[in-house]
Amino acid sequence: MARRRIMTAFGRIKEIWRYPISSMGGERLDGTELAQGGIPGDRIWGIIDRRDGTVAAPEKRKHWRPLPNLVARLKGDRPEIGLDGSWIDAGSSLAGELVSAFLDFPAAPHPHVRFGSEARDHIAPRYQRADIHIVTSASMNRLAGLLEDPSHVDSRRFRPNIVIETDASREGFVEQQIIGKVLSIGKARIVISEPCARCSFTALAQGDLAFEPAVLQTIARHGEGGFGALCQIIEPGKIVLGDQATLNEA
Repeated sequence: MARRRIMTAFGRIKEIWRYPISSMGGERLDGTELAQGGIPGDRIWGIIDRRDGTVAAPEKRKHWRPLPNLVARLKGDRPEIGLDGSWIDAGSSLAGELVSAFLDFPAAPHPHVRFGSEARDHIAPRYQRADIHIVTSASMNRLAGLLEDPSHVDSRRFRPNIVIETDASREGFVEQQIIGKVLSIGKARIVISEPCARCSFTALAQGDLAFEPAVLQTIARHGEGGFGALCQIIEPGKIVLGDQATLNEA
């Protein structure tokens, strides 16, 4: 006899994000497909230092820190880079000139290949990423309560694909409480694989957010191994803002 699936309300989709170029600012979406491997067009390009071929790492090297202030969006199947209201195809020579001028050293966008592989004029991502990354309002509220200035907590610091406005009954760093369980959102189903380990990217200045090391320091002291969660898509489907997320408790 099949075991009955026990579903409980978890929250609703508050934000959906895609980051077409890794380490750059992303774009907010009203809806998207959750496909095998993640959100289509997410982190499909990266930026290299043309002097030595190293891939952008704003969390490690100071000269990369301005990069999150450049924004990317997807146009068709290719990223565009935006600055001051204008958009430039990421594969154009103008895009390389824009990124180089912004960073003040020679840099260029390149499309990604599969992690660990190589191809001409392509670059491999710096790490093997999960399908998607979620953060909940409960966790952000908990973190804000631990900081002297709660305004430093903003979803942009954590670069999630999905922000879930959790039900009022859920408090604290709730992602760590549901590792291994399954969330259903629309027709899509995702398994909460592991906590998202954090680096100094969370402290970086971007947009109107100031450089704030206390964010990462507080996560390290109180985050129980991370902040937010990495997830694997086990059943693809379309999601839109406002969709209810339910938790499989069985």
